[in-house]
Amino acid sequence: MSLLQLYIDREKRWRWRLRADDQDIVGVSGVSFETKADCIQYVEEIIQQAKIAEIEESEH
Repeated sequence: MSLLQLYIDREKRWRWRLRADDQDIVGVSGVSFETKADCIQYVEEIIQQAKIAEIEESEH
């Protein structure tokens, strides 16, 4: 089962990472958050947007 981990970085800010079944990291937060609640809210927004997002190929 994949796992979404919340953790505190070196600067004492919250981040997230997504681990696959084999524990490989397959996604990470590009930004940090002041509070755990802000981090969770951001992840929940990503999940909602991913459900309706279109897939687009890019050359860059």
